[in-house]
Amino acid sequence: MSHAHRSVIALAVAASALTLAAAAPHVFSPGYTYRMRISGQATDASGKVKDYVVMSGRAAVTSQNGRLDIDEAAKERGAMGEKGGYFLYDQTSMMIVSPKEKQILKFTFDDMEKGMSALAASAPGMRVAITDVAVNFEKLGAGESLLGMSTTKYRVTQDYKVAMKVAFMNRNSTEHVVQEYWMADQKSGFANPFARMGSARPIGGGAFAELISKTSEAMSKMGKGIPVKTLTTTTSTNDKGEQTKSVSTMELTELQAGNVDDALFVPPADYQVMDMGAQTRAMAEQAKAAQATQVSQPADAAAAPQADSSPSMKEAAKKTAEEAAKDAAAQKVKKGLGGLFRRP
Repeated sequence: MSHAHRSVIALAVAASALTLAAAAPHVFSPGYTYRMRISGQATDASGKVKDYVVMSGRAAVTSQNGRLDIDEAAKERGAMGEKGGYFLYDQTSMMIVSPKEKQILKFTFDDMEKGMSALAASAPGMRVAITDVAVNFEKLGAGESLLGMSTTKYRVTQDYKVAMKVAFMNRNSTEHVVQEYWMADQKSGFANPFARMGSARPIGGGAFAELISKTSEAMSKMGKGIPVKTLTTTTSTNDKGEQTKSVSTMELTELQAGNVDDALFVPPADYQVMDMGAQTRAMAEQAKAAQATQVSQPADAAAAPQADSSPSMKEAAKKTAEEAAKDAAAQKVKKGLGGLFRRP
């Protein structure tokens, strides 16, 4: 067979493949689209008020999958994604897709729960105690109509004390958290793509085990409806009597029913995938090993030279503690997202 003949055959095969690909119909599933916005308001001890947006975007969901395209995000306020990126969700895992970095952060919910619990339990130099936990559940009756649907309103109130030690910083506070939910009746294909995130359970205990367990038990009484609006008010009082307050609102708007293109839920094949579940587990194992090494130091280790207590070292320790406090504040914002992360 001549080279020219082979080339003609190759071109014909390629053309046929392109024709078939072009003719292949997109697969659509019944679902919904809507806009989601998470906003907040913080009041510091001096009474100064600041409004902010944590994250907003447009979601497309079906009974099996979900996607949220982000048009606004503030990482310093707890947002996990970035503007221009998007989340993909199924029943077992979530992916944070960054077109800017051509990267995908992927984690399964079970791996995340186990890894985060182990990491928190093994983190050196950090001690957290949650005590005096009380969680109260109330069914408040009919709420206002939202998105053209009737709603039922619920309230979950959390009260507890926090004692945290990070490096050279000690922080003690009393927390009072009021979460209000406007729940619409369950609809096929209408789901919250991030529902399981907020109900991550500490596997094997941990400081937050009692709080999360009691809160999950209270929230289970709301049934399988969908939170279309949540309002979370957190009042924190430190051991000096100084009080700070934050209010977080999550609301769905512009709800529309219709068929959703399943291709929206397929991640780019050429992006780098990072398994965050595996990395979290590895970090937890490293922290655990480091802690074991520290405990097994010989008795005469106490005679070793003491750490430098110069002003520069003290300043570095202070900065470390401040950064840890900022991270703790960011976690509070995430917790304040209320029903956004409620499992359906």
